[in-house]
Amino acid sequence: MSRFRLIVAITSGVILLVASVAGIFGFAARNLAGNIEALEVISSPKPVAETGPLNILLMGTDTRTDQGGGFGSEVEYGGTGRSDTTILIHLSNDRKSAIAVSIPRDSVVNIPACTKADGTTVAERTDLFNSAFASAGPACTVKTLETLTGVTINHAVIVDFIGFSNVVDALGGIKVCLTEAIDEPVENGAGIQLPAGVQVVDGKNALGLMRARYSLADGSDLRRIERQQELISITIDQITDMNLITDLPALYKVLNAATSSLRMDPGLSDLDSLVTLSTSLSSMGSQNVSFVTVPYESTPDGNRVQWTESANQLWSAIINDTGWPPSEVVVVETTAPSTETENIVVKPSDVSAIVLNGTRRAGFAALTSDFLKAQGVNVAEVGNAPNKDTAESVIVHTSGNALKAQLIGQLLGISNIAEDPELAGADVAVILGNNAPQSWTAPAAPVEIQTPTQTSPAPAPSPSAIAAPQTGLFCPLP
Repeated sequence: MSRFRLIVAITSGVILLVASVAGIFGFAARNLAGNIEALEVISSPKPVAETGPLNILLMGTDTRTDQGGGFGSEVEYGGTGRSDTTILIHLSNDRKSAIAVSIPRDSVVNIPACTKADGTTVAERTDLFNSAFASAGPACTVKTLETLTGVTINHAVIVDFIGFSNVVDALGGIKVCLTEAIDEPVENGAGIQLPAGVQVVDGKNALGLMRARYSLADGSDLRRIERQQELISITIDQITDMNLITDLPALYKVLNAATSSLRMDPGLSDLDSLVTLSTSLSSMGSQNVSFVTVPYESTPDGNRVQWTESANQLWSAIINDTGWPPSEVVVVETTAPSTETENIVVKPSDVSAIVLNGTRRAGFAALTSDFLKAQGVNVAEVGNAPNKDTAESVIVHTSGNALKAQLIGQLLGISNIAEDPELAGADVAVILGNNAPQSWTAPAAPVEIQTPTQTSPAPAPSPSAIAAPQTGLFCPLP
């Protein structure tokens, strides 16, 4: 099973894992599928087939009836919970590629009028994206996204984060290594206290790690999304190492915990549909999966985000099934014909970058990081520069990586570039200054730079497009 299928499985309550073991479990697998609650959220669900473009909306909620746990209250949010994580997955016509689009919960958008389960109507308004779920449930989230983007949602999956907690407990806990101690009080959302170092965390504390926000990094929801992805990746690795497929009782226990917290539209919730979906993804390589965040910029008050015009290119790529990103920024080095020279092409995926905020704009490094990731750049670290009043943006690079710095400069419109032999952890570092624009615009066409060069080895292979971001919170396990 590819890493993409595993990540989707964990994100949606191991849907595809249930399907992939159906032939082993037989009747037991059908019992697992029976755990999944069918939910009417799609007006015209599309039958699951082995080919054809398909759009699936994944919604992770923090609904919880026992408020003492500190992870959100079902009562407080009208019985629907809050949609903390929303990911639109687009599967291509031939099922050989996919786009997974994260929707920032704090996006300011226009929410259409929605009908609640009790028949009452919530009026159209401008509000945060995740308020659609809180006010009128998942059907309103689907309607909102379709209205905003023009993308037709074929299927919807809702998984309660408490399901992640149950899965961790079914596994007997997961081992993590934390680079720093975490102390986030319950009023801030997580309610956990964990020391630095190696430890085994139970379901409650694993869920707390998923929810922790304000005590870590810049306190943004965008950075929390990255930590969630990394924690999911750690969990996946440990599930894989446990080789549960050889221990059917243990595997059934884990799958039973996962599927018990799933809700799906009827077109996807039956076992046959899950098996068909799993089969159709069997040949998809991880290098053909693009993980992106909707292009956005900070709102004028700096407290929220709003989508930029570049988002329209993303929605068009999904509607027309053309892949993402639509074009690459390419730097080409050329020289006169000689046996001692060659053309060198540097692509965004060849570059690893550190992004540091040298301004007082809240979340500016996160915004820039997400823009670079959408172009294919591998962002290794996001943080704040020591000087919060940097006048001019600058890009520094390690020895031999001037071309990569030029490419990033083309993407961001930064011409101030310098070499820093002591730079570690990435090919380049971007220090954002006060002269930087409020938002970034994706290139409409490839950009080429031609400069003379000497023969140079080909750039090293880039990391997998679906590798979890390295957030700095988790250290390698011994």
